[in-house]
Amino acid sequence: MNEQRIALRQRRDLGEIIQAALHLYQQNFAALFVIAAVVVPLGIASATLAPDPVDFGDTYAVDGELLAFLGIVLLGALVTVLASAAIIAALAQIDQGGLPEFSSAFDAAFERVWTLLGAALRAVAIVALLSITVIGIPWAIQRMVRWLFVPQAVMLDNTTAREALAKSASAVEGRWWRTFAVALVILVIVRVPGFIVAGLLVRAPALLSGTVNSLMNALLLPLAVIAITLLYFDLQVRKEPDERIASDPTP
Repeated sequence: MNEQRIALRQRRDLGEIIQAALHLYQQNFAALFVIAAVVVPLGIASATLAPDPVDFGDTYAVDGELLAFLGIVLLGALVTVLASAAIIAALAQIDQGGLPEFSSAFDAAFERVWTLLGAALRAVAIVALLSITVIGIPWAIQRMVRWLFVPQAVMLDNTTAREALAKSASAVEGRWWRTFAVALVILVIVRVPGFIVAGLLVRAPALLSGTVNSLMNALLLPLAVIAITLLYFDLQVRKEPDERIASDPTP
């Protein structure tokens, strides 16, 4: 059992979300990092196969390495989705007072993978279509924020793919700007260190830079997932009084 249990499902402001996320990650660092580390091999592979912008045409038009690179990138995206889902499953274990386990977390992720992919592809397709024209970009951003919690809805609330989009949108309803602002701060916090490291290694050999950058991504992925999941719980708790008020009969 987790002796230092933190209540995940509660109201938190931005500072409390970041503080709780850091504390949860510190408490369960080894287990969560090992889950996230599955992204490292494909990250290294994609970095070593990445096309050189200078001789892109000469190299990739002939030997087909571009197809291998694109395949690894797509596979890497899938593995990242699975790792994120497994981290959410691990958080559910923590929320129940247990300790996160690699095997059970990935078992839960694989059980829901098709639902998760179906929901994610549906959301990505709609956002991509809206982004085609300049006038549609604001609507695309609006949908991105509304559907930010699709993985949490699938993994924590056992929704279908269609229900996941609705569940996420329901959590955000009435608090879109707050969700956008908090999520943006979380994004900056977890991305800036990676950008700094990548900038320092821009002239390093591909294998070295790819290895370090992949390890950095694995290091920061759990923090991002924890923080977004805590934001999801926060929004759900804040919504409960609104739903009770709406359901009360008018005197």
